[in-house]
Parts: sequence; structure tokens; C-alpha cells
Amino acid sequence: RQFHTVNYQGDVKVHWAPDLGSTDDIFDALWKLTSISKRTVSSACPLQLKDGSSPIPRRLWSSLVQDSGIDKERKWAEAPKKQVRALARNIGEFTVHTTGKGVFKDEFVTAGGVKLKEIDMKTMQSKKCPGLFLCGEVIDVDGVTGGFNFMNCWSTGYVAGNGAAEYVTTTIKSSSQ
Repeated sequence: RQFHTVNYQGDVKVHWAPDLGSTDDIFDALWKLTSISKRTVSSACPLQLKDGSSPIPRRLWSSLVQDSGIDKERKWAEAPKKQVRALARNIGEFTVHTTGKGVFKDEFVTAGGVKLKEIDMKTMQSKKCPGLFLCGEVIDVDGVTGGFNFMNCWSTGYVAGNGAAEYVTTTIKSSSQ
């Protein structure tokens, strides 16, 4: 509704890795790498979440590095402070300029979201967070719209709804015994 009121135009700020803290926290973590790492900056996101996973997928990382003005062959040990700060800003305060909505058939379902291997596909329940049921666009799928996205949303929504109902019913029965 808010986008509609501004004719789908404006700026949106995205923090690609909120679990890593502020832009300054991210800069501090990245800047430490410049004194020790001989790896190239663009190879992969060196920052890790508490579980050891990377908060930023490789393709997004590569784009953020490029947008920061860092040459893809540049090593961390050679990275200028100004470019590392730009990279931290791109991670913590990335600005997306919206100029309007696309015409029919220009929209795509995009990759991203909860990985399929983290979901029990028979119930759509999260394997990492029992009791959480996932469906639709929060799942990591991609493809052209025009039916695919609707079918994915309807199908996974149906399975997730049934899975959640079964989960609640089972939970109530077992807690009353």
C-alpha cells in the first residue's frame, strides 16, 4: 500500500546481514581481514554467523564487491580502506532505487529464502525451528511468473496449512495427557 501511494517510486534500504550488527561493526570485521588475508575479496563472504554459515550468498557477495568498486582480483591484504568501507555500507545500508512496477510478465520469482533442504516437504515444517511452517515466497525457489509462482504458493500453502493443523492437534493432544 505504501509503494502504491508513492507510485512505486522511492528508495529502500536493505541490510543484507542484520545478524552481523551495524555497518560500523561490519566494517571493523572486514578491515581486520586486510592485515592477514591473501584471499581475493570477491571469492566469498568471509563473515560468518554464529552457526558458521555465510550470511551472504556467493553471487550476491560478488555483486556487492563489484558495486563497492573493488577489483575482482584484489586481495584482502591490498584492499583500500575506502573500498572496504563502501563494501560494509553495501552490506548494511544497501540502497535500492525503485522507479515503478514492471509491466505484466516482467516480474520473476527470485532465488532466496529458506533452503529446501531445511524444510520437511511433506509438511512444510522447518527442520531448524519445529512448529514453524513455511510456504510461498519465503522458500528458496526461482522461475518465471505466469502460473509457476501462484502454483508454488498455493501448493506449499495447502501443505503447510495441513501440516500446521496436524502439528497443533498433536501438540494439544499430547499436552492434555
